[in-house]
Amino acid sequence: MISMIVAVKKSVAPFDPNLDNYYSSADGVTGELLRGTLNAIIRKNYVRYTYTSKCVWKALFEADNDEDDPGNVIAIYSNSRIPKLNRDCGKAKQEDNWNKEHVWAKSHGFPSKNDFAHSDLHNLVAADKSVNGKRDTRDFKKGGTATIYEDDCDGCKQVGDNVTDEQYSFEPPDDAKGQVARIMFYMYTRYNGTGNNENDTTELDLVDRKTESSDGKGEFGYLPDLLKWHCKHSVTPRERRRNDIIQSWQGNRNPFVDRPEYVEKIWGDRYPSIFEDCNNTIPPIDPPTTPTPPTTPPATPPGAQVWINEFHYDNAGRDEDEFVEIGCNSAVDVSNYKIFLYGKDGAMSIDRNGMTKIKILQGQCTPDKFVFQDYGGVDNNLANSGPRGIALTDASGKLLDFISYEGTVVASNGPAAGSSSIDVGVSQNSSTRRDQSIQLVNKVGATTTCEKIDFEWKLQPRSKGRPNRNQTINCSENDKF
Repeated sequence: MISMIVAVKKSVAPFDPNLDNYYSSADGVTGELLRGTLNAIIRKNYVRYTYTSKCVWKALFEADNDEDDPGNVIAIYSNSRIPKLNRDCGKAKQEDNWNKEHVWAKSHGFPSKNDFAHSDLHNLVAADKSVNGKRDTRDFKKGGTATIYEDDCDGCKQVGDNVTDEQYSFEPPDDAKGQVARIMFYMYTRYNGTGNNENDTTELDLVDRKTESSDGKGEFGYLPDLLKWHCKHSVTPRERRRNDIIQSWQGNRNPFVDRPEYVEKIWGDRYPSIFEDCNNTIPPIDPPTTPTPPTTPPATPPGAQVWINEFHYDNAGRDEDEFVEIGCNSAVDVSNYKIFLYGKDGAMSIDRNGMTKIKILQGQCTPDKFVFQDYGGVDNNLANSGPRGIALTDASGKLLDFISYEGTVVASNGPAAGSSSIDVGVSQNSSTRRDQSIQLVNKVGATTTCEKIDFEWKLQPRSKGRPNRNQTINCSENDKF
């Protein structure tokens, strides 16, 4: 019997969800120089786990989770739904278990468990054990026969039966090709021979020929096929979600998922014909503009506090007038403060296009006039079934408040990563009146009414944009923290 996994995630550095900031040093850079620039970006804040640790299994549970059935993982290549607990730990013998697949085969450059690349979570994916075994250490290339995979991997093909054959390659099904390519580009970029106390991991290289796993060169083929797969198969919402989750565990991101145009910027000059008709091309370049000096986020006045003060997410009939309100105890410019929504699994909520649901606030909050953000529509709503989380950050990205309804959420990514939400303890349902919201009111018996801690949650008629009924914001200098 396989026991439940208990794993403790290591602390990662706070992450700025503004990817323009994360990749700012790569602006205007191309070719091999871009590879080096991206290497510096994704080496920073990298958190390493040992390959055999429970944390690696736990991270893959989350990253490759079946959102439609959280009890399963979705295996790469075969697209099989496999129960999470049917993992192959070295003792299990069932062929229909799942195990950890090194997309860039570990024998091609990092066979030792001491190599950083050996346990890099971006390169590890859940895979059907039998399919993983048949894929072996093969290069990636289009073509081959599917006979060996007929029963367990629709679309998988291979050439060659032995590593000594003239060609020894594997073609994954279409729905995995783009992901495979971008993982390979990440590995090529992340492990470029640069130090960083990484036990001298061999410099990895992508080439246009058959490679050997025994020559110690860290090479993998075939680069042109991978480039074509990247062009034809765009980044998916699952890839973006996976990237967020791995970042919450490991501290770094796959730049080719966030910025697919980097692929052409690195290899476009060498393979121009491949990029003539590419779905993941470089976006149009805007005309040059006069540079403007960087702006500094407005400072929060000393002693001021900003918090989530009121929200509405469910009511009788069709949900209407969903919103989140921000309260404060002093005049504060909340421009560029952000609201993030979190799902049951602890990940930031995304819309149907795979984009993170972020609301950017504007304006001034005062103790008698609060700021609110409306929600509504299929891709812009507050979900009914909990637990669900709501996080608030200031303009610098600092987490100010993290609440939830219908249970507690442990954030796995984004600004609240590693934090547990505070359940408001009050909920709405299909019987709630449309004019009611969940809001903060003065605590019974409270001697001060200045900070969020002085209030408690209650369901009552909404008062969007102003202090709630039975809520008084009254601070003396001694009351403020």
